[in-house]
Amino acid sequence: MDFGGLGMESVIIVAILVAVVAFFYSNLGLGGGQLYVPIMVLFFGSLEMKDIVPLSLTLAFVTMATATFTHSKKGLVDFKLGIQLALAGVLGVVGGVLFTMNVQEELFKGAFAAMLVIVATKMIHDIYKGKKDSSARPTQFSSKLLVCGMGVSILTGFLIGSFGVGGGVVSVPLIIYVFGVEPRRAIGTSALMGAILTPAAFLAYALDSDAGVVIHYDVALVLVPIVLALALIGSTWGLEKLRTKTVKTIFTCGVYLAATAMIYSLLFP
Repeated sequence: MDFGGLGMESVIIVAILVAVVAFFYSNLGLGGGQLYVPIMVLFFGSLEMKDIVPLSLTLAFVTMATATFTHSKKGLVDFKLGIQLALAGVLGVVGGVLFTMNVQEELFKGAFAAMLVIVATKMIHDIYKGKKDSSARPTQFSSKLLVCGMGVSILTGFLIGSFGVGGGVVSVPLIIYVFGVEPRRAIGTSALMGAILTPAAFLAYALDSDAGVVIHYDVALVLVPIVLALALIGSTWGLEKLRTKTVKTIFTCGVYLAATAMIYSLLFP
């Protein structure tokens, strides 16, 4: 079986790598697209970015839905806040899909890498400075905070629709810094947002028959069960074993790694 010309060997390598990503990223409120996309860029060289993004969205949905489930069992998901922010994010999803369909691939990769570096640098700055996380679990937010949050949610939706990520690189810091929610609860709420927005973005690609997007359902059928199993195991283990600082450090290293991979693919196509 050649999976539409991708080759069995490439699919096996990608399956192993996305399994590792799912194991760790399910603890971070991230869909894993920061690494899923570069991995597929490197090993699925025959695919265009507009074909890779829907695959990444599929895997990101599975990762974030699993994280939502495991975090909700511990009471670490703010469903009301997450749904409100996700509804605003749908507007961004539409813009993100249009962006991917209409820009040159080199610009897309450069923007993706820049976004990753900025977010990772912010996170590592906070770790280095010893910035204390909130320990609060607020249930009410002012209208001003919600308007601000929804604005950033539109950006989150844009990243999901354009780059095939889960959006956690923006939504986790948003929920922590703007709404003052403690990190683990912010991660669970971010996962809920991603679980809502990634299917919306996927549908936008799948239903746009004029865009020439090829969705490799055969590859998805191989990768989805692997991501599901590893995300479930990883998030369950992480909630019991990983401290917040460790989770943040893994997050930052993973994002820098993804940026490096994307820059490499840009410089050496």
